[in-house]
Amino acid sequence: MYDPRMYNYNHLYYFYVTVKSGGVTSAAKHLMISQPSLSGQLKVLEEFLQIKLFKKVGRKNELMPEGAIIFGFCRQMFELSEEMHESITEKVPYASRRVHIGVSNEIANSFIVEAVSHFLNKYNGKPRPKITMTSDTNQKLAEQLRFREIDTIVTTSAMTNPELQNLQKMEVPVNLVFTSDKAIFQELESTDIATTLETLTGSRVCEWVMPSAGSKFRTEINKFFEKKSIKGRIVFESDVIESLIRSVVDKIGIAFLPIVYLPKELENKSLNSYGPKCGYWKHHFFLSSHIKNKDDLLIKSLSQSFKEVCVN
Repeated sequence: MYDPRMYNYNHLYYFYVTVKSGGVTSAAKHLMISQPSLSGQLKVLEEFLQIKLFKKVGRKNELMPEGAIIFGFCRQMFELSEEMHESITEKVPYASRRVHIGVSNEIANSFIVEAVSHFLNKYNGKPRPKITMTSDTNQKLAEQLRFREIDTIVTTSAMTNPELQNLQKMEVPVNLVFTSDKAIFQELESTDIATTLETLTGSRVCEWVMPSAGSKFRTEINKFFEKKSIKGRIVFESDVIESLIRSVVDKIGIAFLPIVYLPKELENKSLNSYGPKCGYWKHHFFLSSHIKNKDDLLIKSLSQSFKEVCVN
């Protein structure tokens, strides 16, 4: 007689994650277990089912036909669980909803806090949804979103996986940011970057504050420097956006930064921003969700709040 208790659902889930992640290495990182441990669990599953789930092709493991059949059942099983969660969630009042937002570590926390506060203030006088935020790399967040471990992500990269949906693309201008006295600021009459830098420093050899190499924003800066033949010396480099802003305020160097990161500094005049109204270029953010959550009204409202903060 069939007994559903004979299946170890942890083993089935590990197998499901391994296939969906594209391999044992990625799956082990996602599951936060060691690669040998995951391989051992998959081996136990194969022995229990008495079938071979994978075959070795070069350096990669590919599904055997039998493994593809098992994955099909696993996918139905775990996606059905997700649908049950959705059905329950849709009937829960917003005040009892918890929205888990994943935020790219390439984005300023101050900007995220402002956008989320703007969203929550729309419920002023009403019970508010509960917000949970975590930070990680663009790649890791996209993986978590695929498995629906978080509800939405804000990243600097557009989603290309068909399971994920870009709900909002936000464009923000990037300009030159510095601290200087009013007299020098008033002398800047041209948006030509070479003239601006010479006015600020007396030469085109500037001391720069930069985001860390490898980030999307640093790549954009490097391209702009190459295009405009801008030179200088990097005196401070960080993957924490707030530390870049503080370094400019403390006169360690000058920087190119998205203006949306600096509302308080520009308002209290601790920083000056210079450049065309549309910016020297546009930096992009994306708010994305799983394709199955694209019609969630709460996620749509959150997405609109981010857009409104960028426009303002």
